[in-house]
Amino acid sequence: MKHKITLLILLFISAFGFAQTNTFLSPGNWELSTNWSLGIVPTSSHDVVINAPIFLSTPGAVANTVVNNTVMTIFGAGTLTVTNNFNNNNTLTIASDASNNGSVIVGSYSGNTATYQRYLTGSEWHLFSTPLSAGAQTIANFVSNYSGAMTQSGVQYSLGTYDNNFVADGTSTWQNYTSDGSNPAPASSFPAGVGYEILMNSSGTVDLTGSINTAGATSTLTENVTGWNLIGNPFPSSVFVNASANPTNNFLTSNSGQLDPSFVSIYVWNPGNGSYDIVNQATGARSLAPGQAFFVNSRTGGGSVDFTTAMRTHQSANNFLRTTTVIPTINLTIDNNAGTVRDTEIKYMSGTTLGLDPGYDGGQLGAVGTSNFNLYTHLVEDNGVKFALQVVPDTGYDTTVIPVGIDANAGTQVTFKATATDLPDGIKVFIEDKVLNTVTEINNTDKSYTVNLSTALSGTGRFYLHTQENTLAIDDFSALQYTLVTSPEQNNIRLYGVVAEKGSVDIFDIFGRKIHATKLQTGSEQNINMPVMSTGVYIVKFNIDNKPFSKKILWY
Repeated sequence: MKHKITLLILLFISAFGFAQTNTFLSPGNWELSTNWSLGIVPTSSHDVVINAPIFLSTPGAVANTVVNNTVMTIFGAGTLTVTNNFNNNNTLTIASDASNNGSVIVGSYSGNTATYQRYLTGSEWHLFSTPLSAGAQTIANFVSNYSGAMTQSGVQYSLGTYDNNFVADGTSTWQNYTSDGSNPAPASSFPAGVGYEILMNSSGTVDLTGSINTAGATSTLTENVTGWNLIGNPFPSSVFVNASANPTNNFLTSNSGQLDPSFVSIYVWNPGNGSYDIVNQATGARSLAPGQAFFVNSRTGGGSVDFTTAMRTHQSANNFLRTTTVIPTINLTIDNNAGTVRDTEIKYMSGTTLGLDPGYDGGQLGAVGTSNFNLYTHLVEDNGVKFALQVVPDTGYDTTVIPVGIDANAGTQVTFKATATDLPDGIKVFIEDKVLNTVTEINNTDKSYTVNLSTALSGTGRFYLHTQENTLAIDDFSALQYTLVTSPEQNNIRLYGVVAEKGSVDIFDIFGRKIHATKLQTGSEQNINMPVMSTGVYIVKFNIDNKPFSKKILWY
């Protein structure tokens, strides 16, 4: 009977919006109801008072307010949301491990500083930022505490910042702190929203101390020499990166106007594969872990980006969370047969164009220099930028030709392969070599294309990527050299591809009746003005430089 009365009182309090105090009395787990004065685990309507050492290791803990009078630890999988104030009168530790990050979201914070234990794998570079606002800890203190655990190169510690204005030797953009005073670690706190690189000798955690950031942070972007800026998540919780993760309160949507239009993306170092992962609106739902730093490219003249409290979210997984989205994708790779592999991606998405789609096309990272072996694409409607990720319409598999760029030394042997996922049934991937006049089907299992480069390569013009149906005759080389883009709303067809001497176009309906004919001019790009035509399927017959071929188009 007593429990029923207690439940009725709780329901009454909840219905009228009154917060009730729920005190933690016995050392142990937050999730154990017998440790609480009310005999239940706190809800969002409870004012929580913690009077015994407590740990939280599972997601979903909530409260209206929290007063912590003892030792509180939030482990890697634990999450805590406090609607209003968290008053820390004793010790608060938020931990992470190889798989998970502790996560805290609070309305406001007061009292003692907290400690975030950031897990780092040994012998691998990491990019990090402090997930706490300024506290008593200085960068000099941090270096003093971990100098023996950090890998050192001469007088340089393996901790430093990125400087986009320092190019004394043409490539050096990292400014690591030193033990000889030439670049001493400053006696100031890690600034919120600023990224750093670090390399530890062995796996473990480093302690970062400060208050919990409840006001957000602004990171200044400078253009200077490279345009690249290393910034980071300033919260002890994850943040939404793109619209797939949160339609409005995400980093890229909120800050797109501050970034170079060809680089409305973030670039996250992946220690596992030793390369940068590009994340934008075309890569599926993503969230960044607490203390995760990343590169962005500034708009012309510089600017600033904001991390707002509305971007915060609980995602316990370490590094950044990836959610799979079904988008037809080709991952193109080249291998120099000496252990070095480079890759670039092409995605086929509805509503995109053959020109620049800011936030979807992602330029190639140039923050840390480029090697002499490189792979990228140029847009079909080229803007001169090297792209690590290009999106094109999903309605033109048999008409879209992607310029592929390679930087490689003379004498390099290059092998092309492609991994295609979620392409329509029957679509195959081909690489065209204009120098050797070959078109070769490639995939990542049994079909590849290998060529020895007799001269050094830099840029596009030799190799092109095609997608065609199973029925493609490989010797139909003429058709593969041209991209046809239809614009029914403008009664226009745009043709990309070289017309060296002369050409003509005839348009037929599905009954074989010729409905339009025109001549082509010499050049590599031209408009074909069309008559008003009904919605339907048409056959476009070309004769270019005495080479006939046909393409099927959908007019809608």
